[in-house]
Amino acid sequence: MTFKLSDADIEADFDEFMAAQWAAFEEPMQPLFRLFCPSNNGDREASLKASTARMLKDYREDPYSRLLKVEDTSTGRIAGAAWYKIYKENPFARPEEETVADWYPDDSSRDFVSQAIRQMERPRHEKGTRPQVFLYIILTHPDYRRKGIGAMLVQWGIDMAKELGVEFWLDASPVGKPLYEKMGFELVERVPLVPKTEVPDEVWNTTAQKFKDVVVWTMWRPKEDRVRPDQKVRPWEA
Repeated sequence: MTFKLSDADIEADFDEFMAAQWAAFEEPMQPLFRLFCPSNNGDREASLKASTARMLKDYREDPYSRLLKVEDTSTGRIAGAAWYKIYKENPFARPEEETVADWYPDDSSRDFVSQAIRQMERPRHEKGTRPQVFLYIILTHPDYRRKGIGAMLVQWGIDMAKELGVEFWLDASPVGKPLYEKMGFELVERVPLVPKTEVPDEVWNTTAQKFKDVVVWTMWRPKEDRVRPDQKVRPWEA
């Protein structure tokens, strides 16, 4: 079995990319994924279609996005993929509107998810104010796990960051964290997602239970590839 890493063809590959993403994060189920791709009313097909349309629109409107795929050369299937964002300038130089999860119903679940995503994004907004490679989404289809595909996709980002002379940032799930540590990423901050409200209603409580104990790890590689032993101060501490 051989694999080929290349840029995805957005028109031809995006539907398969999204289907692979859903398969990857549902086996095993990673609650963090549901913040961005909810299963509405248990209708998986309709939910997948809705998330595909929304994320394709986001991709097309984002000049920093680059989608890679790892293809099984014997079948042509997408075995893995990574959605990168390449910033040659500070990505937070211009004020942005607060994240609002408008793909959730207009009730307290939307507020909960919006808060959770803003909590996840906060460390990079505060500390990652320099040019960077950002790994937004990475996945390996369940049929192709333990074949080095994740490492192949992360190495592409490492090589790109070296080429551009910039830092590399990502938000790690419990599943991905060991790989990133092995590939030289440092932990910046452990981020439990714990939204708050003064008056929780039934929808809020149900949503909170669904995302109970979700934690992400903000991780970083310096533009020098590795921090020197004598380098004590990180860029955001200077």
